[in-house]
Amino acid sequence: MAQQRIGILSDTHGYTETIDEILALTADDPVDLWLHAGDYGDDARYMATQTDIPVMAVRGNNDRQQPLEPREQLIPFADTYVYMTHGDRIAPYNRIAEMITLARGMGAKLAIAGHSHHHGSYDAGDCLFVNPGSPVLPRDGSGGTFAIATYEDGHFTVEFCYLKDML
Repeated sequence: MAQQRIGILSDTHGYTETIDEILALTADDPVDLWLHAGDYGDDARYMATQTDIPVMAVRGNNDRQQPLEPREQLIPFADTYVYMTHGDRIAPYNRIAEMITLARGMGAKLAIAGHSHHHGSYDAGDCLFVNPGSPVLPRDGSGGTFAIATYEDGHFTVEFCYLKDML
């Protein structure tokens, strides 16, 4: 199976000009699917109008604009699934373990949550957890991040993209 890539972002909070920048930055090395892990769903809808690449999203704790996205999604991808939720309804002290357990229970090899505005990942061997951070309002000193997950040979890996280094 050929390598496939998923672009992951979260917590864009209405800064659609940053979505335009991310799409421009990834144009020469495109992804197969964009996932938005909430806050704001209308940003994901905006993104879908700016690219031919499919965009899927979940609702975040700050999403109020109708129609609301689902709170969680199980997304078929290649020969596996991706489980995505915003993460605000999962206690922070065990978020990664709970996300991996939920994803495994649904047959997913990738679990995605945002909410914290802190980027990070954890590879549990059969399941990878990714929080893309926030490209516009980071709380981790990163200067803004999004992620690219690559699926190859039945396993996901992730690379974080630091906007301050790319612009």
